Amino acid sequence: MIGIICAMSEERDAILKLMDNPVEKKFMKIMYHGTIMDNRYYSGKIGNKDVALFHCGVGKVYAAIITTQVINKVKPDLIINLGCAGSLNENVHVNDVVVATRVADWDVSVPGWERSIFSDKMSFACDGRVAKVAGNIKVDANIFTGYIVSGDEFIYKKSQLNVIKRYFADALAGEMEGSAIANTCYAYGVNCSVIRSISDETLVNGSYKNFDFNLLKVCDTAAEICRQIIIKY
Repeated sequence: MIGIICAMSEERDAILKLMDNPVEKKFMKIMYHGTIMDNRYYSGKIGNKDVALFHCGVGKVYAAIITTQVINKVKPDLIINLGCAGSLNENVHVNDVVVATRVADWDVSVPGWERSIFSDKMSFACDGRVAKVAGNIKVDANIFTGYIVSGDEFIYKKSQLNVIKRYFADALAGEMEGSAIANTCYAYGVNCSVIRSISDETLVNGSYKNFDFNLLKVCDTAAEICRQIIIKY
């Protein structure tokens, strides 16, 4: 069983379209910013693989909560965090895809903790088999494997970039849930992968304003790459 977790409904719906015979189910009710979270999830197949698709909402806290739900509900062998991200590298552009080899918290600073992509406190390895399979995918998009950073901030300010470039200079993309999902998977001993398509280029001033415009296209790109990876995994 492979669990897929998406933060936003647009990300979830893009991969839902590619599932065979999805069946809608529900997990426990969870409060989310003053309302009840959409607690639907979907079980079905991609190729010959059993998959379960969940929506977690934005941010690391809810990502960790839903990851625990996924692990308890469907007992996955692998969890994929699928969605979009901002580029942190001048060679990574809108609609490119980054498959993480490691994911780290960029917004955590604790005395005595190493603040780097290889920290044993705030950085987590991702499934190497997924990264290897990604190298053989054929799609109309550039696929990179490398480092992704996560934080409870939408990255668009120079002050944020300064911190990331100081401590995580080799990061290719930044987003808001991957490290929490990877951390939770690490705690429970479940394999994890983070796959992100690029919706905006944080190194380009004002690029974040194009996030909504690019969202649906890049979600479809990420979903198709995820589909092919699952089939070949």
